[in-house]
Amino acid sequence: MKPASTPVSNQVVLDVDLVVIGGGSAGIHAAIQLKDAGAKVAVIEKKKQIGGHAETFYAPNSAPINVGVVLFENNTAVTDYFARLNVSTIFTNPTTGTPAALNYDFALGFPIPAQNASVTQAQNQAIAAAAQSYTINVLTKYPWIDAGFLVPDPVPAELLLPFGELAKKYRFEALLPLISNFNWYTGDVSTIPALYGIKGLGPGLLQSLFGKFIVAASGDTRTLYEAAAKDLGDSILLDSTILSVTRTAKTGKPVVILVNQPGQPPKLIRAKKLLVAIPQTLSNIGKFDISGDERDIFSKFSAMGYWAGVATVPNLTNTLRNVGVQTPYNQPVIPGPAGIQATVAPGYFTTLVGYNDLNYTDASSQALIRTNLATLAAVGGVPPGSAEATKFVFSSDHGPYGLRVSTKDIKNGFYKKLLAAQGKRNTYWAGAAFAGHNSGLIWNFNVGTIVPGLKKDLGL
Repeated sequence: MKPASTPVSNQVVLDVDLVVIGGGSAGIHAAIQLKDAGAKVAVIEKKKQIGGHAETFYAPNSAPINVGVVLFENNTAVTDYFARLNVSTIFTNPTTGTPAALNYDFALGFPIPAQNASVTQAQNQAIAAAAQSYTINVLTKYPWIDAGFLVPDPVPAELLLPFGELAKKYRFEALLPLISNFNWYTGDVSTIPALYGIKGLGPGLLQSLFGKFIVAASGDTRTLYEAAAKDLGDSILLDSTILSVTRTAKTGKPVVILVNQPGQPPKLIRAKKLLVAIPQTLSNIGKFDISGDERDIFSKFSAMGYWAGVATVPNLTNTLRNVGVQTPYNQPVIPGPAGIQATVAPGYFTTLVGYNDLNYTDASSQALIRTNLATLAAVGGVPPGSAEATKFVFSSDHGPYGLRVSTKDIKNGFYKKLLAAQGKRNTYWAGAAFAGHNSGLIWNFNVGTIVPGLKKDLGL
């Protein structure tokens, strides 16, 4: 179904320079940048709030528990964005100054003994040496890695290797458990193409790991998006359902989108340019008027799953980390959680479950955690009866997550074709599929590619 370019009597018409589909990390950041450049913008968001994966649960004592987005790497795009929205920040590093977690293999119920000081020292030395080798032998060759998937043509052969093989080649295997832990969920770090492994630990994240991350001084990631919502005002259309999208290659206002919001008349948005900032799977965009070339590109993406929850576990006081004893680089068995993380609110824990596909539900994810708790209770890892006593007070599905293509598609120039799609039919594309699942990288890509392109096309 396609709307006419002229409205019918019961429609509200909005004429804008830029319409953004998706009020998450990429879409809101771009909207703010274009608004600052003088563009009139509209943001279409299906949820009742903006922010995408940046969700917060508020415990009874009002303590904010961040779910999904917890940390921001320390880069210029991040500091500039927080400053633009007048949101105060502080520096932190979860690898230091936090109580040690107890380590278990959640699937096997196997306790991992705490390391003594000499083993910890040796491990830290190995990580430092690995980071040095990784920086010298890998990161220096790919200075574009934090700016987007700006993959050269032809694609360097080593970017197609399984990441574990590249790690062995350059002796940085000690970093792989860190990548798995701090960029959850990244897939199997031993087998993913090296391109994705490096994307998961670029220079910005590596520097933050050995230095400081940025967080909102309030302790609440939502503070950033509340400030953005106030700034953009009624330019944001929440709780929206897109009924149709029509685009042409013409000038003027060739993008026409019909949107419905509960209890309101339909809105016909006419725009000069469109930015699609939702996961670009065919299930999400297949009903848009995508071209054959666009369908060919986006149909190649496959997705992983990611479920986030907040639970109360009576009488549990410490963090539990999921460490695979029989998996490469001690990654958790998948599907499974990275751990059960204690929060600022006593008795409340976050848990993040990774999946290699999208075949899961809220109920199956909760059941998986209860199974893990029962296994842990049998070996004294959690109090008896925890599986039955645990209550899930918040949950969110962050899938489709980690959009990727096959090694063959990477080799055949997929990312060159993906970048070439920018601007065609008056449409730009942004988000994690173009930058990586890291707000700092998403904003880097916006600053370096999306915003300049849109400003040029809009004559700003």
